[in-house]
Amino acid sequence: MAKNNARKTGKSSGKKSSKGKSGGVFGRVAGIVTLVALTLFVIAYIGAQVAGVTISANGKQGPSAERVERKVADGAKPSKVEKTSAKKSKKSSSAKAKKAAPSAKKQAQKPRSKMASAVALANLVPERDLRPQFDYDFTAQVIEHEGYVVSYNADYKVPNWVIYELTLGETLGNLKRTNNFDVDPEVPKEQMAQLSDYRNSGYDRGHMAPNADLNWSQTAQDESFYLSNMCPQGHDFNAGIWLDLENQVRVWAERDSAVTIVCGPVLPRSSADAKRMKRIGKGKVLVPELFWKVVLMPYGGDVRAIGFVMPNHNEKVGRKNRPLTDYAVTVDSVERLTGIDFFPALPDNIEDEVESNYNIKSWF
Repeated sequence: MAKNNARKTGKSSGKKSSKGKSGGVFGRVAGIVTLVALTLFVIAYIGAQVAGVTISANGKQGPSAERVERKVADGAKPSKVEKTSAKKSKKSSSAKAKKAAPSAKKQAQKPRSKMASAVALANLVPERDLRPQFDYDFTAQVIEHEGYVVSYNADYKVPNWVIYELTLGETLGNLKRTNNFDVDPEVPKEQMAQLSDYRNSGYDRGHMAPNADLNWSQTAQDESFYLSNMCPQGHDFNAGIWLDLENQVRVWAERDSAVTIVCGPVLPRSSADAKRMKRIGKGKVLVPELFWKVVLMPYGGDVRAIGFVMPNHNEKVGRKNRPLTDYAVTVDSVERLTGIDFFPALPDNIEDEVESNYNIKSWF
């Protein structure tokens, strides 16, 4: 009896041991499978990141921040997921880096220094780069002389405009005035005004580019007396307020190191106006009723310009009858009067500013 009990106990004990052994094996296998699955998931996740794809919480895939930035740079509109990724990417940049590199928008909004603008203008050649342009068709022969450039009008036998630069050094010229008025050899004879046209006409041969601004070179001075640089002017005008303005321009050149001057007559813009206006001599040289002068100061700290419009009178009204400031106007107003576009080579922001207004206190 005792023996049988012992056998039962042994049998029972053996079954229990076998079952426990089987359960341990299955547990270890399940653990290994789980570990392998986790390893594969990690490998898959890392592979997805390398391929440029992020795994979202719901298991869906979205583009990486690098792809978002590339897509935005190409002009495409990012999706909501892309915006989130790009936002996270931006947050990862340090505050120090942001402070060191201001945004392009802030840089664009920063106003340009007027001094920097003036320095940039130093590379321009006034007689070439700042030449005026007509807004409508006009007879013109552009001639380059040593001290100035003239646009000559063969129909009216006067200049359309004359442009030149006057520097501080050139104001120190002291060649003696010659008064050797002559025809311009660059203009065909039949199109050129003649000395005889002015003789006994009652009008002076009025310089546009004055001899006193060109007496730093014998050639420049001789060419200043070409009739292509002349217009019929009343004597009291030529020797009066027009001379005062020429002298004032020299003061500005001495003060600011250099100025650019463009000047000329107001010419008729229709055949009816042309027929109405007075002419002199056999060559029918037009007598302008108004003259204008535009002065640009590019180097005196602030880039600025001013215009003047004056009537060509031939009466004795006195040299000091009216101050120069009474004739001052904006460059824009001279453009409207003449149909000429001044300083077209200037950067638009500078051109708009200097032509639309002037501060009389900064000039006189």
